[in-house]
Amino acid sequence: MKLNHKIIIFIITISVGNCSPSGIKIGEPYKLGDIPSSIFEVQDKQDPFLNGLKVEMADLPGHDDLIFDRAKGFGYASGMDGWIWRLNFETGKAEQWVKPPVNPAGMQYSNKTKNKILVCASRLGGESYEEKNRVGLYELDIETKKIDPIILDLPKLEKEEFEKVYSFSKMPTLPIRDLNSSNSRPFSLCNDLAVSKDGNRIYITEPFERMDAAMGSGAVPEAIGLYPHGKLWMLDRNKNTISLAVNGFTFVDGILLEKGADGKEESVIFTETTKFRIIRAFLSGKDQGRSEVLFENLPGLADGLERDAYGRIWTGIIKKRSGLVNFVHKNPWLKKVILSLPQKILPISHNTGILVIDPSGKKPLYYSMHDGSKIKDISVSVPFEDRIYFPSFDKTSRGLYSLPVSSLKIKE
Repeated sequence: MKLNHKIIIFIITISVGNCSPSGIKIGEPYKLGDIPSSIFEVQDKQDPFLNGLKVEMADLPGHDDLIFDRAKGFGYASGMDGWIWRLNFETGKAEQWVKPPVNPAGMQYSNKTKNKILVCASRLGGESYEEKNRVGLYELDIETKKIDPIILDLPKLEKEEFEKVYSFSKMPTLPIRDLNSSNSRPFSLCNDLAVSKDGNRIYITEPFERMDAAMGSGAVPEAIGLYPHGKLWMLDRNKNTISLAVNGFTFVDGILLEKGADGKEESVIFTETTKFRIIRAFLSGKDQGRSEVLFENLPGLADGLERDAYGRIWTGIIKKRSGLVNFVHKNPWLKKVILSLPQKILPISHNTGILVIDPSGKKPLYYSMHDGSKIKDISVSVPFEDRIYFPSFDKTSRGLYSLPVSSLKIKE
């Protein structure tokens, strides 16, 4: 079926009913270019997921993120069933372990001792939650299983800014104790996080700001709207303050920290998921306050980011990019029509994949796209020891998926 036929079908189908989500902002026209040839040059000619994919811990549901502690023999997964699951590598079993107030998403250990876990928790599209169950950043004590809120409200911003990066000295900052009903708002969507080496600073991504924000199907309207109101926040645990580090990007999602000469974060790398870009933002040093595009026109929606022991960057390509997306973003007048349609009739790709980038963040080393027959919706690629683990952000998924690193033809 040709692209123009699909558009005609969309317009005709509007008569099915109006279900346009409230508060969806529409961005300016955006033209996607060709996928970089450098990515195609490192594309695996064979699909590694068709042969050699290991599936264990069959009780584990679809999940967004994974963290590991081999010394203690455990791993943890943020399940789409609303639970944090504990993975026992000695028994080979996974179990429901702790349930945050809302659905767990990105996770990191709070410190080197790995006795506490920081977890972003947000609403999941299609699920119902009590008003008392709040979106935000929580901390979980592994021994006691006690879970405490770290921050549930964020400062209201006085003005809207686009593609703004703040240096440490210029970040808008507010003591957390001073947040109140007049100067703050509820956290819209706590998606992913990164923790400084000393554990003092926590960087938290908020892909978009909306009262009824949600992950998964709840984020699809934002992917269509393509409005730049994604933010990166920095929480300083020593000072007990919350600061705005990055503002006005599109769907700020996965994040990595990069150290400067003084050991403090010089820059952050993050995915602009729905804009098919990877960005570096400088918080200190000679380039402070500036950002650079590391990759644009990616072959799909880049989600979470991880580094391996060699410094290489791994990301999950949760959905393959389509020609329809190109057309819609060039013609934003069409978006109100599409937003009025039931999501279930939208043509969404089943293909999912992974991309590996060199430590500088500028050179692709490996790329593979899978047809979705063995694993769906890879949200991030998590390197651990000699394997790569693939969280599948799909409610029908069951199991812990992984491949040996040696099975991937990564360019050196």
